[in-house]
Amino acid sequence: MYIIKNAIRNIWRTKGKNILIVIIVFIIGLSCCIALSIKQAAQNARDTGLDKLNITATIQFDRQQMMQEMQPPEESDDSSAEDMREKMRDAMANQNLSLKELQTYAKADSVKDFYYTSTISMNGNDNLQAINSNNSIVTESGPSGERESIFSNSDFMLIGYSSYDAMSDFNDETKTIKEGALFSMNNKNEAIISEDLATYNSIKLNDTITLVNPNNTKDTHTLKVVGIYTSTSENGPMMSDPANQIYTNIETTNTIINASSLLQANIDDATELNEQISGTYVFKDIKAYEAFEKEAKALGLSDEYTIESNDVALYEQSLQPLENLANYANTFLYIILVVGGIILIVFNLLRIKERKYEIGVLSAIGMNRKKVSFQFITELFIITMFSMLLAIGIGSVTSVPITNSLLANEITNDTMEAQMPEDMQGGGRSMPQQSETLRQGGPQMENNTNYIQEVSSATDFSVIIKLFALTIILTILSSGIATLTILRYDPLKILSNRE
Repeated sequence: MYIIKNAIRNIWRTKGKNILIVIIVFIIGLSCCIALSIKQAAQNARDTGLDKLNITATIQFDRQQMMQEMQPPEESDDSSAEDMREKMRDAMANQNLSLKELQTYAKADSVKDFYYTSTISMNGNDNLQAINSNNSIVTESGPSGERESIFSNSDFMLIGYSSYDAMSDFNDETKTIKEGALFSMNNKNEAIISEDLATYNSIKLNDTITLVNPNNTKDTHTLKVVGIYTSTSENGPMMSDPANQIYTNIETTNTIINASSLLQANIDDATELNEQISGTYVFKDIKAYEAFEKEAKALGLSDEYTIESNDVALYEQSLQPLENLANYANTFLYIILVVGGIILIVFNLLRIKERKYEIGVLSAIGMNRKKVSFQFITELFIITMFSMLLAIGIGSVTSVPITNSLLANEITNDTMEAQMPEDMQGGGRSMPQQSETLRQGGPQMENNTNYIQEVSSATDFSVIIKLFALTIILTILSSGIATLTILRYDPLKILSNRE
């Protein structure tokens, strides 16, 4: 108790110099509080957002890994180069999983629900003409909202859904029914078409349309138009008009495939329809999604495939400015701690040197060196704790507006950099990263991303605990060297040679 009382008296006696230490520690504490609050805000935003996110995922062939595993041939070896390209074509041609395989992986304990789509390339007859048909790449919305690119040599894409949940464009109201209603999942040969396609071909509700196998004009299928939809999405470059997409249920596409297969059996030439199956897995939470890959591997999924979630990818992309800000704050935190620690060590050494005679007197009256050292540590701890409490109080009030201000500036920088030409962009956010975003179905321009615009809380209990821990660490480190100096002093020499 005497040591604590004496420490308080000494603090007050030398209050002028201690005020300077208070200011230094306050600046260190406030900087640490802001940096830790930014990091915690980023972590809270990520955890809270992922907990609320409806997570869906698809299984994709890992084409990048396949190409990396294939050794490139020597430049002079033309035959080897052609062989490698042939191997790549064969590998990519067999990349699509069958419905049976997709349903097998849906048995994993982590999967909450599973649905799929069947996409068939079709032509129209004389009464059904496509809009701006260019026989090129068609971009459609997959079951989980991802943008899938499929090469088509036909006029229309007939897309069959196994569930209304799979119709993401209609669920998020990118597409809406203007006339009629959605097709029934139980009735066959019902379909909905776009308003533009209906106007272009003078089609009304309850009219019938005829779709033709692009490989066999005798293979025709008639569907009843039960609904006409409108779309808010825009056409992209080098892509077929999305108005040429026709939607139906999975029962209808299965009927068409089966009928076409029966007709195919009596024909020598290959005229079967081109069908692509895309499955979507629904998860309860992020933990279930992260566990799915291991479970799918146990069920037989090859290492050639990866699990990708467009929902998680888009949300993580929306967090990018906040994550960048957290990284900057982390670096700033380390710099502040190193510089602040050095400054405190120097101040303590100066304080010890100035009070060397006091140390000699205390030792001479019987106080051992350990207690003398503890008194100096106590003084510094009281000063540091007071400064840190003041920093926490002010930091907790200012952390949210400061974080939001810095975040707004980071979003502006990210948006401006995304709009720059490739050769002018900085190294921090490279084009390969944006290309990966596009491959996963992300927005084509980063300024279209719904970034996290602000945070509502930053300084929480965990930040306060960390700041108190830093207080103790700074006190121990900064007073450690001073304590060693005290232990080296000889009280008799100090008293006989007062300087």
